[in-house]
Amino acid sequence: MATGEIISAHFLEAATSRLGIRCCSLNALNLGLKTNSEFGSAACTEFDLTNISRKLAYNDVIVVAGGQGVSEEQSITMLGRNSSDYTALLLASAVGATHCTIVSDVPGVMSADPYLLPQARTIKSIGFRTMAGVAESGAKVLYGKAVSHAEKFGIEIRCGRFENGEINIYTTIGKESPASIVVVSKAVTIISTESKSDFDNAFEWLELKNQSPLIIDNKKKREIAFVGGDRSSLGKLELLFKDAYSITDNAYLVSEHIGLSVIRSSFASHEAAVQHASLRHESLYPSANAEVPEWTEKARSEKSNIFI
Repeated sequence: MATGEIISAHFLEAATSRLGIRCCSLNALNLGLKTNSEFGSAACTEFDLTNISRKLAYNDVIVVAGGQGVSEEQSITMLGRNSSDYTALLLASAVGATHCTIVSDVPGVMSADPYLLPQARTIKSIGFRTMAGVAESGAKVLYGKAVSHAEKFGIEIRCGRFENGEINIYTTIGKESPASIVVVSKAVTIISTESKSDFDNAFEWLELKNQSPLIIDNKKKREIAFVGGDRSSLGKLELLFKDAYSITDNAYLVSEHIGLSVIRSSFASHEAAVQHASLRHESLYPSANAEVPEWTEKARSEKSNIFI
């Protein structure tokens, strides 16, 4: 799992060096990011900048393999899926930076995934807590722990897009400000039960396993959404409580974030989820009739975030 980031870092190092810029790449074994041994959801215990400082004496640019650290046993660990921006924020706090720039394929944080809803708007500013909630709902813009870390150390996150040879900043994440975002999450697992005690037990179990359970707003039954994470925890849940739950995989979740409040609905099909998200987005942004950007012509897979 760590190999992909390491190879990408070497490729970027090679491309940068070819431009005549002094550059080197660092991976988990020589970066200085020390973690516990929880592979897949490792927590940073220390960021030793000794090697980075040494490399900066001879290089103008350092490329870091994101999302990985090293345990006390010198084993490579992973911080989480899509956690490269978490590495960036950990590094930013370690060097005492006041801001960190995250560059992606979309112009900043948007009111919805523009590949699903082309009418999505760019949000100029959004608060840490609102953004953390959006990330928790399954949006792929930023890793949730990265946002929480930025809030803890007061680091402004600037989200931009690489255009015409330069980075244009579209969104700043910092102090709380009004923002409304609709998130469609794919390949979600839904846990259903009619018993309040079973619901509480499941929620507590997932929280103890650091799986970030989400409560779905459903008047007919009690439901918990499980976005990503370790699916084996649910297998253990089934064994512990046997027939108390109905567990559905590959469902879809629509989360409507209005400031710090959120309403969540589950759907069996991708089409139904996108249709509901479109209606909710239209209610929030009724005049969103902007032209569809050319870059949204690539569609995302229904099951992942891979471009088709």
